[in-house]
Amino acid sequence: MPNPRIPEQIVVHLGAPDSEAMNVSVSFADYIKNVASSEIYPTWPKEALRANILAQISVALNRVYTEFYRSRGYNFDITNSPAYDQTFVYQRDIFSNISELVDEIFDSYIRREEFIEPLFATFCDGVEVTCQGLEQWGSVELAESGLDYYSILKNYYGDNIVIETDVPVEDIPSSAPAVTLQEGDTGRDVELIQRKLNRISANYPGIPKIYPADGFFDTSTTEAVRKFQEVFGLQVDGLVGRATWNQIQFIYNAVKKLYTVNSEGIRITDVSTRYTDTLSEGSSGDGVLTIQYYLSYISLFVPSVIEAAFDGSFGPATANAVRSFQRTYGLPETGAVDRATWDRMEEVYFGIVNEIDYEFFGGRILPFPGRVLREGIEGNDVRVLQEYLNYISSAYPEIPRVNVDGVFGPSTAEQVRAFKEIFDLPGAPDRVNAPIWNSIASVYDDLYTGGSVSEGQYPGYNLS
Repeated sequence: MPNPRIPEQIVVHLGAPDSEAMNVSVSFADYIKNVASSEIYPTWPKEALRANILAQISVALNRVYTEFYRSRGYNFDITNSPAYDQTFVYQRDIFSNISELVDEIFDSYIRREEFIEPLFATFCDGVEVTCQGLEQWGSVELAESGLDYYSILKNYYGDNIVIETDVPVEDIPSSAPAVTLQEGDTGRDVELIQRKLNRISANYPGIPKIYPADGFFDTSTTEAVRKFQEVFGLQVDGLVGRATWNQIQFIYNAVKKLYTVNSEGIRITDVSTRYTDTLSEGSSGDGVLTIQYYLSYISLFVPSVIEAAFDGSFGPATANAVRSFQRTYGLPETGAVDRATWDRMEEVYFGIVNEIDYEFFGGRILPFPGRVLREGIEGNDVRVLQEYLNYISSAYPEIPRVNVDGVFGPSTAEQVRAFKEIFDLPGAPDRVNAPIWNSIASVYDDLYTGGSVSEGQYPGYNLS
């Protein structure tokens, strides 16, 4: 899950993690009301109450977001033991003023600037026990001296904290994919595994780095998964099933210390570089070009999806095409591309592309293969790229010819750089994403069919 959500329900284990105690499922708001009524006094100043409750919310959300217990095979989200988490007294009475305050702020949490995960906002009473985080009785003194809740929290957690508010409340399923991931698969789940394994490898250098972490499950990803499985005593098969997924999640949490107040933190780029924000009318750039390309290609196979003009500008026509896709695949018809729409669009596009045999035949135009091509990549899609650029070089001798071997080495990188310079395509010099692939294929098609191509003919691509 890229950005935290408030769970509709949270499952609490009424005891230490390994005890044979029962689990109870309660609404998140009711859970926080119980914790607050058990941990603090209703007579405290309101600003102290608010600061303490926000810390309690963040601790609970951190457990849910990191799947701290779920990734270790437990069937609950948090315990009621203060030795491990925070106090929860099953079926206790709730103080009315605390109930009202929780109803007001339960959809908020603390995070650090630039990080997306809820802060594990450690707290203690500050009298019998001291800690690096909020001291409960100390927060009362600060409130009585006139500080508001935010100033109190900054006093304990530092100036670089942000209070995230109005967070959506959703049913949060397990992050593990429903099917086993294996070589040849593509998508956000693959990219997430690649990024986590790369971070883990900093602490366990025997695990090879995956480059690039582009969401394409290739041979290097299989090798990294197999080594991870070997290191952590799992079945060594190179497949990412639930057991391997959970262990990667658990070790990733540990090396980044996500369950401590001074964690390494998660940035949005740690989760994905392929998608960072909602795209809607008025947006422009590489992301818009990519969704226009996906929509146009999908429309060739799915009649109810409207083709989108490939111009890099998210106008009414693109919004209409997006709505047609959302309507076809049962998504809210917003006309904007949020994470859910983006993921479904990639899933549909990759599903079509995966059925295509990537062999080069003269004049055949193949779609973007679904992974960003760059130096170090190998495969038939690279071979097709080399064939296209070799053919284009007959009209543009500035583009060097290469040996067609399916290996994206320095010479192929030089081909791509030369093509981008000729057609004024800025961006990473040797990176071939969906817009750049389409540009290369379009030039090849024009030349092959006898059309003329001139510099500046593809102005829309200047947005990459």
